[in-house]
Amino acid sequence: MKPLSLVFLTMLVLGLTFSACKKEPEIVKGCTDPVGDNYNPQAEVSDSSCTYQKRFLGDYTGTLSCQGIFAAVFNTADLSIKELINKSKVNIILQTTIGPLAVEGTVVPKNQLNVDATIPNLSINPKTINPQADSTQVKVDASVKTLLTVSDDNKKITGVLDIKLVTKEPITVSGIMLPAGFPLSDMCGFTGTKK
Repeated sequence: MKPLSLVFLTMLVLGLTFSACKKEPEIVKGCTDPVGDNYNPQAEVSDSSCTYQKRFLGDYTGTLSCQGIFAAVFNTADLSIKELINKSKVNIILQTTIGPLAVEGTVVPKNQLNVDATIPNLSINPKTINPQADSTQVKVDASVKTLLTVSDDNKKITGVLDIKLVTKEPITVSGIMLPAGFPLSDMCGFTGTKK
């Protein structure tokens, strides 16, 4: 075999070897939504890992517009939303005239929080709800249900709170004894502006 043919054959074998070992470019997977907490601008393919918890975090000055029994007492309510380890949940503390209501919210799509919480054995002063009531502290089971929506600029949260209190012991209102298990409920529109 001629030396030129040998060189050519060697180059051909080496060329085929290197081209066969060439790797395909690696596809970067990650959160492709720019609104996501963990957005990765290099990601080409979504791996469904986006979280949206940070959109909600902060303190809000709120107003409540209740339609019934709580209309006189629930008109302002500050809201504080704190981070939890589980990135699909947040801790919500609603400061009201009857005291703080601490509940957990679940991030539903990227702009809503679902709340369906029960607060057992909450101590309240009935006078804060009805001025004619006795001022002795009573225990109630409270429940809060709502779907809160954050604005596109993450500055406002709105929703309608379904608030229920069920007495665990008798209370006196205007000289009338209400038995344990007496329910008080109202639907209250909420608007909160981030401080």
